[in-house]
Amino acid sequence: METISRRNFLTLGAMGAAGAAVCGLVGCAPQSAEKSGSGVAAGNGETINCSGIVVNPEEVTEVISTGIVIVGGGFAGLACAVQAAENGDDFILLEGQATLGGNGQGVEGTFAVDSRFQKEQNVSCDRSIIMQEELGKAQWCPDGLLYKDLIDASADNIEWLVDTCGCKLSGLIDNYPCGAVAGKVNSFHWWEDGAAYVGYVLPMQARLREKGADIRLNNRALEFSYDESGKVNGVYAIDAFGDLVQYQAQVVVLATGGFANDDRRLTKWGFNLETLERIGTPGHFGDGVNMALAAGAAEFSGVCYLKYNRISHQVEVFGPQWSAFAFGGPMLWVNEDCDRFVDESCALVVENVITQSAPIHNQNGHCFSVFDQAIYDKQIAQYNPEAISDWGVDITEQMEKIIAEGDDVWRADTLAAVAEKAGLDAAALQAAVDDYNAKCAAGVDDLYGKKAEYLTPIAQGPFYICEIHECMEGPLGGVRTDRKFRPVLEKGGVMENVFVIGLDGIMLY
Repeated sequence: METISRRNFLTLGAMGAAGAAVCGLVGCAPQSAEKSGSGVAAGNGETINCSGIVVNPEEVTEVISTGIVIVGGGFAGLACAVQAAENGDDFILLEGQATLGGNGQGVEGTFAVDSRFQKEQNVSCDRSIIMQEELGKAQWCPDGLLYKDLIDASADNIEWLVDTCGCKLSGLIDNYPCGAVAGKVNSFHWWEDGAAYVGYVLPMQARLREKGADIRLNNRALEFSYDESGKVNGVYAIDAFGDLVQYQAQVVVLATGGFANDDRRLTKWGFNLETLERIGTPGHFGDGVNMALAAGAAEFSGVCYLKYNRISHQVEVFGPQWSAFAFGGPMLWVNEDCDRFVDESCALVVENVITQSAPIHNQNGHCFSVFDQAIYDKQIAQYNPEAISDWGVDITEQMEKIIAEGDDVWRADTLAAVAEKAGLDAAALQAAVDDYNAKCAAGVDDLYGKKAEYLTPIAQGPFYICEIHECMEGPLGGVRTDRKFRPVLEKGGVMENVFVIGLDGIMLY
């Protein structure tokens, strides 16, 4: 399904029925580190959260009361805020950055089934295909009822965005035809200009201005506040002046956009921070996730990461260089010990771009792609015409510059020489290439089952090695929630007046 294939899923996946239940992230409780299991004790009863910022309730400079406090003004937080404004609710929207939009600014479109826009174009979708694709590719681990809720609410959601909020679609509805990530059904509704910032963020901001909404930028919520009974009654936040403010509220909605900048949690999930490149929008420190977990919420263990393979830091993240030389296919991939570890064409086989990074993640976040001049010429011939016409770049020129600077790509006349340049053991690399070439000659990969069409021998120099590393936009999911977006507690039950939405509790993909 195309919307689940990449960033576009961040849209409606963040919304509940009719957009009203769009609730976000949670933060760290102002309790001792020993009790919360999150943070480091400061020695005076305070707690240092994941960012190292001390939240001491005695230093609160102002207490502001409201009905609802929405933490995070990205895709999910904006939808929640607009719905609250339409309801006439008393609320405050807090955003830690200087602008609204968050992760959603780069999204191209959004998912819907049976929308009136599809009906106007005689487009229909088989829901069972969506379920088979999304649940099946994830080995039926996700909760099918969450996908049902998403699908059932999707038409109302997108029509609400257009009719009530003034959001703008381009009119194009397709299957998100992006190479191996093309979907099986035409459910992808493109935003105007192919950019959510234009079609979604700007109209939602305008709607909030029309309603006179209380929006506080550069206000970063760090922890929950609690009443005497231990119930969440708001959040502590550092405001634009660096002062600690308590926002008291009957309901807290957490939508802080995930934990892409939380080094501690990324390390826990096995990322090599020395090789990982983070390309998403800034400021996603996991404050909401950490708040919720510190308050006793259960962690969602099925986190998916919007990750891609990458070579060089000189060229575009998404584009022809990425497709031609980092995506996979006829190359040989080896780890630091020159061991082959996967079918290098896996992403092409399963038709999901995210899968290209999963095997590399297990190899300490990077690997080495080995190929010869024939494979190089084949990739250039396949991708360079489109690169020049659609992207305005010449891959050959880019590669020559990268090779000249030794920036993740090396070339030499012999395998031994290119192995030395890449810092690999020449004998071990030769052995790996010999074994791979034998499989190519036989037309059968008896180890990983790589299809014969991708089995191309590495035979004639010059030879190339590209060092591939993980490149991440952000993680999806952190807090386990129920179908109403309430955090599920480890001890049982749910937090009744806290809601986790957006990337913090998405539990899908």
